[in-house]
Amino acid sequence: MYGWLGDFVARRWPWVIALWVLIAVGLNRAAPRWEDVTHDGDLAYLPASMPSVEGQLLLSRAFPDNLSKSELAIVIERPRGKLSSSDLAWADNLAEVFEPLAKELGVVELWTRNTDVVGANLTSKPSAAGQATVILLSLRNEFMATDNIRVLKRVDQVLADARFNGDMPEGLRVGLTGGAAVGGDMLRSAAESINNTELTTVVLVIVILLAVYRAPLLVMVPLVTIGLSLSVATNLLALLTQLGQLPGFDWWNFKVFTTTKIFIVVILFGSGTDCCLFLIARYKEELERGLASGLAVAAALGHVGEALVGSAATTILGLGMMFFADFGKFRNSGPAIALCLSVTLLACLTFAPAMLRATGAAIFWPFAAPSPNRRSRHALTGGFWQTTSEFVVAHPGFVLATSLLVLVPFAWLGRDVHVTYDFLNELDPSCASVRGTELARRHFAAGNLNPITVLAFQRGSRFDRRQGEQQIARLTRQLYELPGVESVRSIAEPLGNRPGFFQPFSPQGLRKLAARKHRITQAAFVTQVAELNGSVARFDVVFNDEPFSPAAVDLLNRIDATLEALSGDAHSAWHGARFAMIGTTVGIRDLQLVTESDQLLIQRLVTVAVLAVLIVILRKPVVSIYLIASVLLSYYVTAGITQLVFSWWFGDSFHGLDWKVPIFLFVILVAVGEDYNIYLLTRVLEEQRRLGPLAGLQQATARTGGIITSCGVIMAGTFISMMTGSLRAMLELGFALSLGVLLDTCIVRPLLVPAFLSLLERVRARVENRWQAGTPAAAGSGS
Repeated sequence: MYGWLGDFVARRWPWVIALWVLIAVGLNRAAPRWEDVTHDGDLAYLPASMPSVEGQLLLSRAFPDNLSKSELAIVIERPRGKLSSSDLAWADNLAEVFEPLAKELGVVELWTRNTDVVGANLTSKPSAAGQATVILLSLRNEFMATDNIRVLKRVDQVLADARFNGDMPEGLRVGLTGGAAVGGDMLRSAAESINNTELTTVVLVIVILLAVYRAPLLVMVPLVTIGLSLSVATNLLALLTQLGQLPGFDWWNFKVFTTTKIFIVVILFGSGTDCCLFLIARYKEELERGLASGLAVAAALGHVGEALVGSAATTILGLGMMFFADFGKFRNSGPAIALCLSVTLLACLTFAPAMLRATGAAIFWPFAAPSPNRRSRHALTGGFWQTTSEFVVAHPGFVLATSLLVLVPFAWLGRDVHVTYDFLNELDPSCASVRGTELARRHFAAGNLNPITVLAFQRGSRFDRRQGEQQIARLTRQLYELPGVESVRSIAEPLGNRPGFFQPFSPQGLRKLAARKHRITQAAFVTQVAELNGSVARFDVVFNDEPFSPAAVDLLNRIDATLEALSGDAHSAWHGARFAMIGTTVGIRDLQLVTESDQLLIQRLVTVAVLAVLIVILRKPVVSIYLIASVLLSYYVTAGITQLVFSWWFGDSFHGLDWKVPIFLFVILVAVGEDYNIYLLTRVLEEQRRLGPLAGLQQATARTGGIITSCGVIMAGTFISMMTGSLRAMLELGFALSLGVLLDTCIVRPLLVPAFLSLLERVRARVENRWQAGTPAAAGSGS
């Protein structure tokens, strides 16, 4: 099949090039802009069965006017002093500036210190740290919605104008915090990472290819091939996102995400360059055999075509297995990257050889083309791989034992990798939301601006009546007494005061009574929907800990257990009640649950899928199982080393690797790692048919050593480019993927795999010799 394809491309290369150019131009004109179709946000793509999603539905039903999904808090601080009347006046004027911008910014509600009921909680008490007041913007957007980038930019512009118009009191500080601020900064950092990654990837690939080939035109083959396939693939994805708008395609819900572009770029440049390098290396070998350019292209593609397809298939299938995830971003991103890689593979099998055929000997300028009298030597080969392959094949037991002795301790550490879902901790300390959060912490409880909402739904109850209010008051006290809870706001305690007895005629008591009867309180804490008949009550629980922190999730679990116990207790007034919770911490917990479940499922599916590809290609089950075991070892070693490095790097601020690192590391490393094994094994089988088992193994290892190392260096270089952004997750993942690829190409592929194959062949030969030696003896004794 691949021989036929090679002949076709060699003969019809002008058609092939023209067809690819036409497809690229057509898709570029037809497809919408990538930026216009991308989405983001993590919590928006949780399964419908998750508690936070069910809670949001109940909230929308019981409190339809409450459309807020995230908050943006503007904190105005007077450090080491009390806010003066001029400070407060300036803050009030700033709030008035935002009022006409509500529609533009998607503001549902704007609260200040002057807002009835809630305003009392938006100015801190004077302390040694000073005093602060807050302008709270409740937004329609989920905290990681892409539109928050625009919102933050506009808010920054308003604040800059307010700071420099001359009337801002001297010494006053202003900061931004809240879920929307954190999410917007994460998206801005992701955009920065994408731009840096794209530029760094191209530069690194060019530099490495020039070091390998030292021929500028030859470098252009992989660059043009990958650039063309990247354009075709991303425009194709953009078009596919619009398919659901066609009649009869209402079921289609395919999405692409902002951060997906990072993975598309690095994987396409890494894998695409690898494919082109193997094709070019074999093309040189065929020229050295004396074949003309056209015949050499056809022969090269015929020899390496199966290896290229097989190696790409492991990555494509591995990424495709993410389709079975419950988390929407995994379910869409994996297949999207797999589709892009499929396009790149097709380009490497057709467009790249067509370019080689079109340019002929000129592609090697300023050097002469390889020929029988002019053999090329790979820039990274020399005699090193010849010596290494001879040693490994001659001493396989020593090589295996030594390698495992070094690797196994790190793999043991990698078995138990700690992960964190702390979004705030992922940001660079210089980000506005990080600095604003630190400013707010000095004056308010960490969860004050982002409380957890608890909804109590009990059929037949009337929480808008006295008995219902008493029932709510008792639960308010019970929640308040849980360690870690700063305050609880409800119809019984709308100001979040400590529950209990109070003097109704004292100033504080009068404020409390007035707040209870206020229309805002009634509408905020007990449903006003007629069909629900007062059966849904709301509690806003303020935590002492940051909403993204593990401590906040632990407290949430304790609240959940408390409420579940009340609902299941036949003697409780809350027996049979349904409790639901909404808020950032609830979403983070759901994200943790669904991604942990997805990781186990995807790891199993990827392992089985890649193993199936290996068995189909190699037709050697034992060898295939060993190859899987070798990349799994590489994964655990990489995870262990990565955790050690970043725990040292970040010190006390390190609470674990970002939650995205283990799953993407596993899928990409296991799938890509097998690429190099397939490249090696297909050459081993070819050389063994020609030279015999051990001589063929040694020759294949030597012949592929330099080119596989080059591929590994390029792939690692593309992953290193992920470290040029400011997001900690990309930094960790870029390091881990680069390390894992280098482990595969420098240890697993040249040492562990040939050593095992050598041992396996020696065992097979001994068993065969013993069987052959025993057969005549057995026959003689029988006669």
